[in-house]
Amino acid sequence: MTVVLLIGTATLGVVMSAYLFGLIRQQRFVLASSFLAAAFALISVSAALLALHLAYDIPALTQIRATLALLAVPCLYLYFSAIATDSKKLSHRHIIHLVPLFAGALVLTRNTPWLLDFVLLATYLAYALALTVMLRKRDDRFAALGEDAAQTILWLKIVILFLAATFILDLIIFVDLTDGGLLKQSAPLLVSILSIAALVSFALIGALGRPSLFEHVYNYTSEVSAHRQRQAADPTPDQQALAGRVTSLLQQPTILSDENLTITRVARRMAVPTRKVSQAINMVAKCSFSDVLNDHRIDYSKTLMQQEPDKSLLEIMLDAGYATKSNFYNQFSKRTGITPAAYRERLKETTQTS
Repeated sequence: MTVVLLIGTATLGVVMSAYLFGLIRQQRFVLASSFLAAAFALISVSAALLALHLAYDIPALTQIRATLALLAVPCLYLYFSAIATDSKKLSHRHIIHLVPLFAGALVLTRNTPWLLDFVLLATYLAYALALTVMLRKRDDRFAALGEDAAQTILWLKIVILFLAATFILDLIIFVDLTDGGLLKQSAPLLVSILSIAALVSFALIGALGRPSLFEHVYNYTSEVSAHRQRQAADPTPDQQALAGRVTSLLQQPTILSDENLTITRVARRMAVPTRKVSQAINMVAKCSFSDVLNDHRIDYSKTLMQQEPDKSLLEIMLDAGYATKSNFYNQFSKRTGITPAAYRERLKETTQTS
C-alpha cells in the first residue's frame, strides 16, 4: 500500500509540475511558478526514490531523497516570496536558500549520514517558522495581489501546516528507527506519505478543477486573451445581456462583501462558463472583471460613507469586500485621487457648508 501511494504521489506531482510549466509559458509570475514547479518535481522524484527503496532496500536512495527535500522546502518558501512582488529574476539573496542543500552535502561527504536527519528536521522547522512570519505580515506582503491574495494566503496556511506535520512525523520516525524499528513497518511514515499525497492532490484539484490557488495567474491570462478579442469586434447582444447580469449581481451588497469573490465564482453562480463571462465583461465594459469589481466596491464604499457617516472606515472596507487596508486604500485612491479618510473629510465639510 505504501509503495502504491508513493507511485501515485509521484505521478500527481509530475502532472502538477507540467501544469505550472504551462503557466510559466504565459510569461507571468515566471519566477514564482518556476519555484513551485521545481518543488513539485522534487517531491515527485523523492516519492519515486522512497518507493524504490521500500521495494528493493537500497539505503543510498534514502540519503538522496533527504537531500532533495533540502532543496524542495526552500522552493516552497521562495514561491511565496516571489509571488508577493511578481519577481522575474533571481537575485543574490536567493543563494542563502541553498544553505540546507550545502549542509546536507557536507554531512554526506564527511561520512556522517546520521546527521542528515538533523539537518532535515532543522530545515523543516526553520522554513515553517519563516512562513509563519510571512503569514503574520500577509497584509503587506500580498497586497499587490488584490482580491486574489486570499487564495495565496490559504495556500500559505496549508504549506505551514504541512511542514509542521512533516517535522513532527519525521522526528517520530527518527526516534523509532533509532530504537531498532523498521522503515517499512513505520506507521508515521505512512501518515507522512498520506500528507504529501494530500498536499499534491489539493494543489492539483485546486489548479485544474477551479484555479483558486493560482487565481492571479489564471485571471491575468484570461484578461490578456479577452483584451485582444475586444479590440477586434463590438459586443454581441448576448454578451451585453450577460454583462448586465454581472452588473446586477455586483450591485448586491451581500455578493459584493465577499472578499474571495472572483470571476470564477460569479460564473458559477450564474451557471455560465467563466470564459464567456470574461469575454462579455471585456467586450462591454472595455476592461477586466477585476476593474469592474473594484469599481463597484469603491462606489459602494462611497455610498456607505454618505449614508452611514458614523460607520468606521474598517467596517466600510469589510462591507465593500476588501480584506486588507492597503488594497482598499490603493483601489480607492486610484479611482478618486484621494484616500478614503480624505474623501470622508471632504464629505463632512460639504455637509457642514450646506
